[in-house]
Amino acid sequence: MIKKIVTFAFILTLVSCGSTKPPMVSGVKYDVLFRSDYGGGAFQFYEIITEKNEFDMLLSDDMIKPYVKKGDIETCNFILVNMGEKKSEGYTLKVQKIEEQKDKIVITLKEIEPKGMVAEVLTKPCYVLKIKSKKPIEIK
Repeated sequence: MIKKIVTFAFILTLVSCGSTKPPMVSGVKYDVLFRSDYGGGAFQFYEIITEKNEFDMLLSDDMIKPYVKKGDIETCNFILVNMGEKKSEGYTLKVQKIEEQKDKIVITLKEIEPKGMVAEVLTKPCYVLKIKSKKPIEIK
């Protein structure tokens, strides 16, 4: 129950929007639907959204709503990634690799630290990824 409350609060706090369409990897397409430096929480976590009731929370968020359709839950999974509290701006998340295996999708994520001069301000970066597959997901 607490996990669902934290997830719901996380979605509601997403404040700024950025959208990119990364390339296809290993036959599995994905989109970065949302990125924010300030929308996450104080601790690191990720949640894979596969169920309709969780998906409905995404549909209710005004920042994410333009990028998803009601039927997407039938063909896609979604991942909420909270990078935790950081001491400066500029932290990003990179999808290093997506492998489609017979029974699952294995996703390797990497946190990229900022380079050069960045504002020293507390941030809480977060992402919403859309994985265009309904196979179970494993995150490394």
